[in-house]
Amino acid sequence: MRIRLIDLISDIDYPYTSAIVNNRRVGFLDEIEENSTFKLIDIQDMEGMRTYERTITFLISYLFNSLFNLTVQIKYSYGDGIYGEVIESKEIKDLVPIIKNELIKLIKNDVYLKKFDLRKEDAIKLLSIKRGNFEPKLFKYLSKDIITVYSIDDYYSYFLGPLLPRTGMIKVFDIKPYRNGFLILLPDKKDKYRVGDIDKREKLFNTFEESQNWINTLGVKFVGDLNEKIIKNEILELILIQEVLHEKKIKEIGDLIYERKSKLVLIAGPTSSGKTTFTKKLGIYLRVIGFKPITISTDDYFLDREKTPLNEYGEPDYESIASIDYKFLQKNISELLNGKKIHSPKFNFATGKRVKGYEIEPQDGMIILVEGLHSLNPILTEEIDEKLKFKIYISALTQINFDNLNRIPTRDLRLIRRIVRDAVFRKISPKETIKQWKNVIQGEEKYIFPFQESVDVMFNSSLLYELPILKYYAERNLLSIDEKDDEYVKANILLNFLDHFVPLQPTDVPKTSILREFIGDGSFKY
Repeated sequence: MRIRLIDLISDIDYPYTSAIVNNRRVGFLDEIEENSTFKLIDIQDMEGMRTYERTITFLISYLFNSLFNLTVQIKYSYGDGIYGEVIESKEIKDLVPIIKNELIKLIKNDVYLKKFDLRKEDAIKLLSIKRGNFEPKLFKYLSKDIITVYSIDDYYSYFLGPLLPRTGMIKVFDIKPYRNGFLILLPDKKDKYRVGDIDKREKLFNTFEESQNWINTLGVKFVGDLNEKIIKNEILELILIQEVLHEKKIKEIGDLIYERKSKLVLIAGPTSSGKTTFTKKLGIYLRVIGFKPITISTDDYFLDREKTPLNEYGEPDYESIASIDYKFLQKNISELLNGKKIHSPKFNFATGKRVKGYEIEPQDGMIILVEGLHSLNPILTEEIDEKLKFKIYISALTQINFDNLNRIPTRDLRLIRRIVRDAVFRKISPKETIKQWKNVIQGEEKYIFPFQESVDVMFNSSLLYELPILKYYAERNLLSIDEKDDEYVKANILLNFLDHFVPLQPTDVPKTSILREFIGDGSFKY
């Protein structure tokens, strides 16, 4: 006998948001076998937080529509919050407090949401005639027969994951005016009973906005538009435009380095951002304008594996800056800047040992490019004059979303990149990549993100067309994970995510594209 999970545990409340049943994520409104065992997911789990986020955005969209007949578009993540705008108006500062008060009332009334599992054609008919969030092109190319739709008070929307079953389960939040829109503040990642902090991230926000302005000129607003380009064989022009935009941005950065007369370029960003290819491409342009770049990878300064410090779980902490011999690295950089020859090490990832690398001798016109996760950490270059440094932060910030309410998380894009790259270049299974992902995220938040606003420039390495390409590789890797493995939960979520893209073979991806760092067969050696 099948029963809704919420009917099985009717007293469920915050901080729990969803559950795992038979190694699949389910919402409390989903039906399961009555005798199923389940594991509850709370707000401090990434997927648990996303369920919470989806529910709040749905309710805010509903309130803007009901009270003011306005349409909400959720755009980016922003620290422990989400940034959104109203499509029809940029003057909503006075409306946000009203929405907040109405949301508090809605939560107090503890209204139940409704969930419908419909055939695709029935879901399209329903959403076409109801108020709510509906993007027809997304459904047109969606490779799913059953569509899940949620509603509150005759307001409907499709979502890629579950929502909370009732409004009263939202306990911790805030909503504030910001720029042309608003910020939804979510619970703190460490303390689920307080609202998370919103640090100033103006450079990150501006980079998102710049990327958004790029794609507005391409006629691709949502994933459905991208799929249509592929179906109509119009994707090649889009690929070429995106690649030229990357080249243009790299040229602008190179010209800025030249103007500043910088001697040391520090390039950092989270995993799978494309740092290595970006550094190679930047180095080529710097050569064009008269520099003689020397590239140093912080990875080559890893401590021998047995000397790696341990994390709180007693496991090797490869994400920590303490896993790098940063004092030796700083010594080598200083020696080069002072005109001295150095002997650079090389890290052998197969053996876990640092070995003798190659000799580097300073030259006239030399500029040093230091690339790696920790390049922006002040401790790495604390003894070097700040005036010599030029700092670059690189990340893959998603440029499009599925529709107005379903955004594409940057972390999922980077995880898919990493799964593909690990399989192509490092012979690491997708199961192992997913297993390590939690540690990777913790390392980013501790050692990388705190320094992202200290940079001179940010570079968005994402490509509008890359997820259809990555799907071509990632699906078979994800399908290799056994249903009994713990990692199957995330694999299943990613497979559902990729279902929304029409696959695209890599034939037209330029050999020098950043995407080649992940799929292989490029011009650069890694």
